[in-house]
Amino acid sequence: MTASASTLIAKPAPSESRFVLGIAPRIALMSWILAMVTLIIFIAVITPQQRKTFIDQLESKATSVALSLQNAAAGAAINEDYASVISSAQTMLEGDPSVDFVIVMKNDGYALVIEQNSWRVDEQADAYWLDRERVTSGKIATVPFFNRRVFHYAKPFGYSGIHWGWIHAGLSLKDYDRNIHSLTKSTLILAAGCMVFSLIISWFYSRHVVRPVLRLRGIVRQIADGDLSVRVDHIKRDELGSLADSVNTMTDALLRRDLILESIRYAAQLFLHSSDWKTAIGLVLTKIGMAAGASRAYVFENQMDDEGRLRAFQRYEWTADGVGSQLNNPELQGLPYADSGFGRWAEIFGANEIVSGIVAKMSDDERALLEPHGVRSLIVIPIFAEGSWWGTIGLNDCNLERIWTDAEKDSLRAGADMLGATIARQRVQEKLMESKETLEQRVRERTRELEIQIAAKEKAMQDLAETQSSLLEVSRAAGMAEVATGVLHNVGNVLNSANVSCTLLTDQLRESRVGNLARVADMISESDGNLAHFFSEDPRGRQIPQYLASLAIALSDEHEVMRRETEAIQGRIGHIKEIVAMQQSYGRVSGVSETISAEQLMEDALKLNAGGLTRHKVSVRRQYDSIPPITVDKHAVLQILLNLINNAKYACTESGEKEKIITLKIRNQHSDRIRIQVEDNGVGISQENMPHIFQHGFTTKKSGHGFGLHSGALSARKLGGNLSASSNGSGCGATFSLELPCRPGENG
Repeated sequence: MTASASTLIAKPAPSESRFVLGIAPRIALMSWILAMVTLIIFIAVITPQQRKTFIDQLESKATSVALSLQNAAAGAAINEDYASVISSAQTMLEGDPSVDFVIVMKNDGYALVIEQNSWRVDEQADAYWLDRERVTSGKIATVPFFNRRVFHYAKPFGYSGIHWGWIHAGLSLKDYDRNIHSLTKSTLILAAGCMVFSLIISWFYSRHVVRPVLRLRGIVRQIADGDLSVRVDHIKRDELGSLADSVNTMTDALLRRDLILESIRYAAQLFLHSSDWKTAIGLVLTKIGMAAGASRAYVFENQMDDEGRLRAFQRYEWTADGVGSQLNNPELQGLPYADSGFGRWAEIFGANEIVSGIVAKMSDDERALLEPHGVRSLIVIPIFAEGSWWGTIGLNDCNLERIWTDAEKDSLRAGADMLGATIARQRVQEKLMESKETLEQRVRERTRELEIQIAAKEKAMQDLAETQSSLLEVSRAAGMAEVATGVLHNVGNVLNSANVSCTLLTDQLRESRVGNLARVADMISESDGNLAHFFSEDPRGRQIPQYLASLAIALSDEHEVMRRETEAIQGRIGHIKEIVAMQQSYGRVSGVSETISAEQLMEDALKLNAGGLTRHKVSVRRQYDSIPPITVDKHAVLQILLNLINNAKYACTESGEKEKIITLKIRNQHSDRIRIQVEDNGVGISQENMPHIFQHGFTTKKSGHGFGLHSGALSARKLGGNLSASSNGSGCGATFSLELPCRPGENG
């Protein structure tokens, strides 16, 4: 008997400190209480009846007294001769001591009061003795005149239809009280006797009734303590007998369950120490079949045929002595569930439920297959391996139409689950063995793949470094291109102005009156040396002095115009020289730190972007703090500022705002760092784009290349600073901040 089986029946709870009455005393007490209640009811019913009987006797005697006096009283009332009434009453009282008094009363209150030893007349009696309803009555009461307790009987009397008065008789209650006392005493004695007798009878009867129950309780305690060999003897064909049969049936089921559990435990050990469950399944079926008291134990495996139908194949079997084997029965090899009438079973097994019962109560198709093999009852449990229905394990009983208990079902299900787990475990072991055989080859292949990947990764890292270097060069070239574009644009503007000045000079020379001097000289030469006559007499000569004066004024004006235009051309050529010199200054090899003011850097960047800003009508506002010069790579900083100003110009242009504004700020962030900001009122930066604006290749411009801000951020980091951006969202503008150390090597 295993420990688990012995705990199936609950142990009695530990006794509590309070007193608990046993079943026998409780039955005796209930029987006795029932007898007492019956006795009390009997006494409560019979005592009033006895009292009524005694009162009826008194009333009968009083009626006799009244009737015997009625005629005499009527005659006396008519004749007003009361002697005969008194004589008759006294004679009656002397003859019957139980009559205390007799009162004969007229309706007007005149009364004759006759007692045992005397009589008297009361001419005005109390109203108590006159009843208006004139009804005969009798009751025990304390009456006036006498002031003692008697049985008072009142009867109206009359003569010839005339109501004359009343006859009152008072009977002594001595005999009545004595009878009542005697009745009460005898009733109490009888009740006490009945109480004792019923208690004794109830006690012995309860002991007789409870004796089989106590014997059954002892058997159950033995079973609860683990002794499954005990059985309850046949008691009676009543409820106790049925209970005894149930206990025996339960004990048999527990015993079978223990045997099955023991076989399951044996199977678990066997499966655990066996390398192949197929070699151990025969012993397992033998152990389980014998433990369950079955005739046949078997295992079926499911397989799907080519047509997609599920079939059952019997793989293993154990049979008891005298039971034929069905292992080689061709009907049980490849049995289709749906076509053989066992489709219902397939649905039940698929839901991981058990099929059990008596064959005679099953369907015709099921009986047609099972009854020829002598099966009278069966239980079949599905086997699940790795979550799928693998097959079934079952037990047949060819001797009894057996009802399989829940304990047996649970135990056999545990065996089926264990077999399914063993099948799944062996599948995993087989896969592990297969994996182990190819593991080294797979490791070598994987190692080769990793080596190739590492080599590819190293090459990719090298290519990435070269690409980054090229990116910086391209970024620098792009920056130089931006600078060159600005230079060319500015030079073009200056050349346009110089060309205008040259055109003006050419027009002025073409229209100049200097040629008229030659004609004046020719006219003077034609005078043949007679200049006086020519200037005084010749009409042409007389006009020459006036003409020369006006010509001098015109030539002086022409000279002034040509001087101004020549100086303008000279200034514009100087401007071109300055622009080219600045471009050459920033076009030198980068990486060399120079001391320069941040304001100059910002203004130089503006000059190089001046053409584009003017063309797109972008206003520039300046907010510069007074900051000492800084030592930086001015080319790298200029390249960052050019890109930021160009981006701000593009953002303002794309926004469609009527007023396009770029605000340039220079702030002293700390004593050793400055902040340069480019702020615009352009299209702004959306929240989803903000984390990506400094990533390589990311751009929102149609013609952008996506590495301007990325290279700017890298350059700022190399300079010991950082480049950041902020925006309240699309349409709200943006601010880019460049923080730089005032001296190389000073990091924030």
